[in-house]
Parts: sequence; C-alpha cells; structure tokens
Amino acid sequence: MSKSVKQLILALNKEYEIYKKVLEIAKQKRRIIIEGRIKDLDGITSKEQAMIISIGKLENIRQSILKNIANEFDTNEVQNISELSEHLDDESKKEIFDIRDKFDDILKNIKNENDLNSKLIKQSLEYIEFNKNLLTSLENEGSTYGSDADEKDIKSKSNLFDVRI
Repeated sequence: MSKSVKQLILALNKEYEIYKKVLEIAKQKRRIIIEGRIKDLDGITSKEQAMIISIGKLENIRQSILKNIANEFDTNEVQNISELSEHLDDESKKEIFDIRDKFDDILKNIKNENDLNSKLIKQSLEYIEFNKNLLTSLENEGSTYGSDADEKDIKSKSNLFDVRI
C-alpha cells in the first residue's frame, strides 16, 4: 500500500468521523424542533456549520491526495473509487470499498434525518401560520345605534397584526 493511499484512507476515516457527528447533530436537532427550543436550534446550527467547514477542508486534502495518487500511478486524474481501485492491491481495494460502504450508509441516514427535520419545521411553520390567521380573523361583535335609535349589531374585524407574513 503506497503512502498516498494510506493518507487517503486516513483522510476518509477522519471525514467519516465528522459525518457521524453531523448525524448526531441532526438527531439532536430533531429533538430540539419537536420540543420547540428555538434558541437551542440556533446554537446547534452553528456547530453544524463548523463541521461543514471541517468537511470542506478535508475534501480539499482528499483532492490533493488523489492528485498525488494519480501521479504515482501515472494517470491523468482519479475521479472516483472505481478508477482508483483499478490501480490498488487487494488489501487497499477492500479497505477503500469498506469506507465507501460506510459513507453510503451514513449519508443515507443524514439525508433521512434532514428530510424529517425539514418536514417538522414545515409543520411548525404551518401551525404558526394557522394560529396567526386565527388571531387576525377574530371578529368582534359590537353594537351601535341606527338612525331610528335602534341598537344594531355590527361586525368589525379585529386585526392583531397589520401585515400578513
């Protein structure tokens, strides 16, 4: 196994560890959304952004390593694992494919968590909109005197908010 391939495996494993943390944060985010703790949601989003920056840095490192591997194997460029595997020994190939499988699983789980969180946020926004509409459409019944001194019922719309959001 070449030094560059070892570096690639190390970088991929570090990236995988960060994705595991991203998945845990997505699960925490779900609990926060369900419990309606908006302030905590802001804090967890900051953690998520920091991890995204770390993933971006590791992606740059991974791209550099892949360029080195392409130079070692005297090829133009290595675009994906299939191209890379053509140049690897069996041990390296197995390790790289195992990492790929782990990435497939964790990325599916992250996507599922993010989809669920998105649905929960949408439901919360719909609930807020429903309540806002309910409050803005309250009608007050009052009375006033007509021209013949009879009391007449009037309906006036009471708007709690001036603008529809």
